Amino acid sequence: MTQSLSQEFDALAKYGALKVDLPDEITANLSPKIELRPYQRTALERWLFYIDKYDGRPKAPHLLFHMATGSGKTVLMAALILDLYRRGYRNFLFFVNSGQIIEKTKENFLNPASAKHLFAPMVRIDDKSVDIRAVDTFDAVNKEAINIHFTSMQGLHKRMTEPKENSVTIEDFRDYKVVMISDEAHHLNAETKKTLSVVEAEEKASWEGTVAEIFRQHPENMLLEFTATVDLSHEAIRAKYHDKILYDYSLRQFREDGYSKDIELRQADLPPEARMMQAMVLSQYRRKVAEAHGLHCKPVILMKSKTIKESADNEAAFGAMVAGLSGDALDALRAASGGDETLSRAFAYIMDERGLSGPDFARELQGDFGREKVVNVNNPTDLERRQIQLNALEERDNEIRVIFAVDKLNEGWDVLNLFDIVRLYDTRDGKANKVGKTTMAEAQLIGRGARYFPFMAPDQPEAAREKRKYDNAMDNPLRILEELHYHCSHNPKYIQDIRNALRETGMLDETARTVRLRLKDGFKQTSLYAGEYVWMNDRKKNPRDGVAGLDAYKIEGRFTYPSLMTGRVTEASAFGGGQLTLKPSSKEPVSRDFKLADFGRAILSFAMDANDFFHFTSLRTYFPQLASASQFVTSDAYLGGVTVSVRGLPDDLAHLAARQKLDITQYVLHEIESGVKRESVEYIGTKDFKPYPIKDRFTDKVLKLRIEGETGLSWAESNVPGLDQIDLSGKDWHAYEDSYGTDQEKHFIKYMHDQEARLRDIYDDFYLLRNEKAVKLYDFDTGRAFEPDFVLFLRKKGQEESTILQLFIEPKGDQLRPKDDWKQDFLAQVKVQARLETVFRGRDYTILGLPFFNETGQANIDFKAAFEIEALGA
Repeated sequence: MTQSLSQEFDALAKYGALKVDLPDEITANLSPKIELRPYQRTALERWLFYIDKYDGRPKAPHLLFHMATGSGKTVLMAALILDLYRRGYRNFLFFVNSGQIIEKTKENFLNPASAKHLFAPMVRIDDKSVDIRAVDTFDAVNKEAINIHFTSMQGLHKRMTEPKENSVTIEDFRDYKVVMISDEAHHLNAETKKTLSVVEAEEKASWEGTVAEIFRQHPENMLLEFTATVDLSHEAIRAKYHDKILYDYSLRQFREDGYSKDIELRQADLPPEARMMQAMVLSQYRRKVAEAHGLHCKPVILMKSKTIKESADNEAAFGAMVAGLSGDALDALRAASGGDETLSRAFAYIMDERGLSGPDFARELQGDFGREKVVNVNNPTDLERRQIQLNALEERDNEIRVIFAVDKLNEGWDVLNLFDIVRLYDTRDGKANKVGKTTMAEAQLIGRGARYFPFMAPDQPEAAREKRKYDNAMDNPLRILEELHYHCSHNPKYIQDIRNALRETGMLDETARTVRLRLKDGFKQTSLYAGEYVWMNDRKKNPRDGVAGLDAYKIEGRFTYPSLMTGRVTEASAFGGGQLTLKPSSKEPVSRDFKLADFGRAILSFAMDANDFFHFTSLRTYFPQLASASQFVTSDAYLGGVTVSVRGLPDDLAHLAARQKLDITQYVLHEIESGVKRESVEYIGTKDFKPYPIKDRFTDKVLKLRIEGETGLSWAESNVPGLDQIDLSGKDWHAYEDSYGTDQEKHFIKYMHDQEARLRDIYDDFYLLRNEKAVKLYDFDTGRAFEPDFVLFLRKKGQEESTILQLFIEPKGDQLRPKDDWKQDFLAQVKVQARLETVFRGRDYTILGLPFFNETGQANIDFKAAFEIEALGA
């Protein structure tokens, strides 16, 4: 079989052929709360290449975005709607498998007051305001609006087969080009999986057949499908999507990139009520940890039953348990949890550190988990009514803490603060090591619950809100906000089943291991550890002190308007009192330069007023020396020095209409805005370095590591040649007991071992410390954070004042060099530009950065040369 579409684009991406700046029509019109993630940008880059440059694109594209649960497919849908609008599409058909999802989808697309609204408060495309509205039919809709018809697959099929007045019909799709957007699109393959009779194949009056029939009605229709779970193991489905999967972003990659919670399977040989109580205690523990760190988090528990009757019984049992909860019951649960590290930590934090007595804790739980904060969603009618409430569980005024369900929330549930799923039954359907249908559905529900709860980490203010932050600090209290606990009974066979299912879906990494990285006792007793300092810089808002004009952002002031003046323009604008039609001329087109300022203050002011970026308060952010909006318009350093080349017929260029001048001005302003935003830097790294006690920064760590090549393997397990000849535990200069780093990190430690004798001739002592979130530096030019892999401390001999050198060292594999070269450039700047109090508390400090270490090639030559000079004084 030939390369699939996804494989073709993977190959193009490898050589950088897909990289492009996303259009402002997309980025400026999404909600200000939305910052596109790298993989979402990748999906959009592929889309733009496919639409604009891909030779194999059919006139009516049918594409699938196969993307992980929780990866923000609806954000991508919104971005594509904006891009398709600028390409002339106005009508969109959005359909999903289940009607119960429709209301929350409308809320996300249409309600600006919703916390999950997808669009900017005012959508502007081609400098016009664009409405987004729901419609029942595409007949007589607003031709300048984004018109969306929301429906379920069942409802769509019924409308096509049983048409009614004032509803969308098959004729709508003959008369108007429509973009069809299918969420949870794997349901469209119901018939693809089946072997049909000749009659069935001809009629095919099915959901899949209905969608295909609509798609064929207009030559410019599009069908865009989105799902996380298309069954590509099925031969017919794999063949169907061979040339349609534009982007494949798996749940496994999503988890490895840090965008999901980690899953912890908790099995307890306890009855359902006791498991519910455990989950309640852990949920409250999460809430208290978040509050202690200034974070708002209201954790939610899902109680999963097998049948509706059992769910109702379990809800009643939970209510009775909470109502009768006592301090004695909690004390008993704590006493029985001695072997449960997580639950013991929760009780210790709440009752010991926070000083909450058993009776007070019981009363608190009764208030937080009372009946009014519990909901059962097994009634379909009730569930549809509650969709918006269930889609806003993170909101401060939404007090739901517990949800009882059977299987009504398996799809379309976008919840971020679900941290506990309690399985209240003990059956399994796995056979002969094969995952059963029910177990796979449970794994998919776990994947939905594993959506990450975004938060700003107080100790990592620059870390991404939406990514895990504590894989390398498993003992940090906030790690509990990065885990989803799946509570089930003690059943080893079921645990194996659910592990297999999670492994298949990509949510469980069997190569992950938790390790303890301990500082050697001998190092902890040294004077360097007890009394010396590590020097680091900080970052601050870019003051833009040197910005005095457009050239500071590499904007040269000359532009070329891309549109040819045709000679026929009808004008009816804010700048004219009537209409003017210019007749064509037989003369050849020429180019003419115009000073933008010559178009007049009225034109320039109108264009600037229509764009928030050019309002004075916004301009002052990027141009702090700007005194007034008038200066921006008239000064040669700003718009006064801008010229634009326009090509057209001589007579037309001599008599540009106000509408044309406005279009040209808006184009130039758009180019300036894009250039400023592209070159602007929000933060810079300070050049003043400050001291921090080594003992406060470097501590014992608990890490979660993926075994990938050498990474995650201990020194004794390493396959790097020659390491077995080095007893790392006996090397006092290596501060930590072990090394779990990459092959290059281990090669570097071996290099240090080979230099030991020479270093001891020069220094009283030297210590190499692996940097696990202990030291963070900030690039001087852009403020980007950088955590060098190692810090080497060298203390010189024979000095009246102890002289301490601090070297930042980064071993780097060749595959990471291109995107990380800025780090090497920054390390080179440290020696020259870093400022510190060189004599501090009787010590003379020097800080240096060295070139990347790599065992082979030029990188190794550069590193060794620098090490000889800076460390060995050669």
